[in-house]
Order: sequence, then structure tokens, then C-alpha cells
Amino acid sequence: MTRRRLGSLLLLFASAWSAPLGSLLAITVTGDRLLGLAALAVLVVLGVRGRLRWTGVHTALAIFVCAQLLTTAVNARTWPQGLKFVTVYLLGFGCFALAAECTRGIDGQRWTMKVWIAVAVVASVVGTVLADLSNLYQQPLWGTGAAQLLFPDTAYERILYGAKVTFNEWNLFGSFLLIPFALGLWAWRGDGGRQWPLVAALGAIEFGLVATVTRAAWVGMAGLIALWWTLRRPRWRPVSVLAAMLAAAFLLQALTVGAMPLWSRIFEQRTNIAHRSAINRVTLDSWIGRPTPGQAERPPAPAPSWLLGHGAGSVNSLPPVIVPEGRILKVWTGNVVLFVLHDSGLVGLTALVGLLVVVVCRAARAMRRGDGASGLTVPLLASGVALCFAYQFTHGLWLMYPYVYLGFLTAATETEKLP
Repeated sequence: MTRRRLGSLLLLFASAWSAPLGSLLAITVTGDRLLGLAALAVLVVLGVRGRLRWTGVHTALAIFVCAQLLTTAVNARTWPQGLKFVTVYLLGFGCFALAAECTRGIDGQRWTMKVWIAVAVVASVVGTVLADLSNLYQQPLWGTGAAQLLFPDTAYERILYGAKVTFNEWNLFGSFLLIPFALGLWAWRGDGGRQWPLVAALGAIEFGLVATVTRAAWVGMAGLIALWWTLRRPRWRPVSVLAAMLAAAFLLQALTVGAMPLWSRIFEQRTNIAHRSAINRVTLDSWIGRPTPGQAERPPAPAPSWLLGHGAGSVNSLPPVIVPEGRILKVWTGNVVLFVLHDSGLVGLTALVGLLVVVVCRAARAMRRGDGASGLTVPLLASGVALCFAYQFTHGLWLMYPYVYLGFLTAATETEKLP
């Protein structure tokens, strides 16, 4: 096994472990953060030896990271904890740059695609089994979490458990699975034969996505299938196989929990919408400097908060909100736009938008060079759009797998043909 293959293998396995392993000096230790530290060390060695390849995406991501560092340093007096939280972005850049190196070339991309699908299959099978057992016996098992209370205050009251496996949240596990699902979908020719292992892998990932009970991931999965059908125009057989596996996944989930979660998660979520609206409103008020009830008064900021935000992780300082039913709800801003605005203001959001523009332009050039519909650029870019949608509800900026994905996409846009 070459060093690059080993590197991509470690990147994908470790980036899939964001659940806490413990704490050290008041810092939560996770598998993907340990990966980030190792990636930074390797990155320094590559830079000293002059073996680090630099692209426009490297520059754009570096600008975004520098924006987080600058705004956090400016707000250090009012939010000193930001100096601890902002290091996550440095770890992310290390994972991105190392992933871009390890996945260069046809061989590296073929290997990375297979490994990501394999990791997703294992995690999906484990997550599906654990979530179904938790729903069946109404007991929280390792790797699951209570996502919703069904039929509250009735004789049929049930808890809907979602799979999170090695992630700290089922929403983040769902968004992680969208990337290998898109890769496997575009690699499927739809003609059967020796591709049945790939079909089985796609089915396992579909079961895993359903088990996460994540609405954004379900919508993302449907969008990826719709785009694949539009661009590839497959025959009825592969489409029916995908539909049958997806229906089986929802049926199994309904049988174990004793209800149809698809209906309740999509059409009976007025309470969830109200909660998110309250959290977003508090975040927005705090970003623009409007007094928030219950929030400790900050010392005068050195610069307007709408421009430079309040520092990395400053959403942790937001007070709890009282939701319509009278409950006190801890605030954690899942919307990536509001999260970045609160942390680093318009400076940080502008840097993030600039990064997205650079990535899209680079991908567009790659698709113009060759047959984009048959290369990796389209599925990777499509899964990126699905991530951007999912991150409007639960973002993954503090996890390492989005940075690994970005490095993979950066390397893939240098290749015209499908691995």
C-alpha cells in the first residue's frame, strides 16, 4: 500500500469519528480532531520539503481560516474562549491539504472513492441495526440518539431513535453519507453484471440515510437521485431497484418503531420549526449587537459585531430561549450562515462565499475540459450542494470530513476521466 493510499484511508476512517473520546485541558478530544493535529504535522513536513501542491482552493480556504483567526483575535478580550475554538479551522485546513495530496491522480481518486463507500457501508449497516433495535425495544443503544417523541401524552407514545454511530449527531452522520451515496450512484452503470456489490453498497447507504431520521439528508438523497436520473437517463430497472431498496428501508423503520416516521418527520414538525426560528432570532439579534434577554452584558466590542462578529464559538455564550410551549431551550445555532455571521461577521461570511465561488468555478472549468457527466466532478459537486442545503439546519464546519471532501474535490477537478 502506497503512502498516499494509506493517507486517504486514515483520513476517511478518522474523519468519520467526531464523537467525543474524552477531554484534555477542558478541550473535547475526538478522533477527527486527532486526525487534524496529525495532518497539520504532515503538512509542515511537506511544506518544508517543497512537496505541497498549492491551488486556488488552498488560497481561498486559507483566507477563510485567516478571517476566523483575525476576528477571533480582535474579540479575544470579550470572548477569550474563541482562541481555543478557532484552532478547529486550522485542523480543518490541515485535513483539506493532506486530502488534496493523497487523492491526486486517477489511482488516488479510485482508491478514495472505494474507501469512502466502504466506510459508509460499514457505518450504515451498524447504524441501521442499532437504530432499529433501539426503536423496537425503546432503549437508547450506543450510536443512537432520541430524535423525536411520537404520539406524546397518549397510550401509543414512542421515542424515535436516529443512528449517529461514531458521529456526535445523527444529522451530521446523514450529511456524511450523502457524499459516498453520490459517488456510488454515478459509478453505477445500471446494467447489473459485476456491479451488484456496488448496488448492495448503495442499498446499505440508503438504509443508513433513512436510519438517521434526518430530513435534510432525505431531501439531499432525493435531489441526488433526481439529478442522476436527469443527467444519465437510466432505464427503468436501476431506478426501480433504488426505489425498492428505499421503500424497504422506510418500511423496516416503520415496523420497528410502530409508526411512519417519514410522515411525522416531514409533516408534523411545527414545534421543531418554532424552536429553530427562536434560536435563529436570538443569534441574529446577538450578531447585530441588539440586547438579548438573559444574556450577560459584554464589554464594549473593539469593532462593530456585524462586521467582525464575536469570535469563534461565541454562539456558546447565547442565553437559553423560552419556546412557545414554555420549555427552556439551550441555544446552538445550526444554520451555517448565521453561525459564521455570529462568529466572524460579514468578513467571515464573505470569505466563505468566496471559497464557494472558487470551488464552483474550478469545477466548471473541469467539466468544460472533459465529459463532466462521466467524471467525479459532477457527483462531488452535487454532493457539495446537498451539504450546503443540510448545513442550513446542522452545519459541520467544526468536523473534519467536510475538509477531507473539499480536498478530494480539489484533486478530482484536475482529472477529466472517471477513475
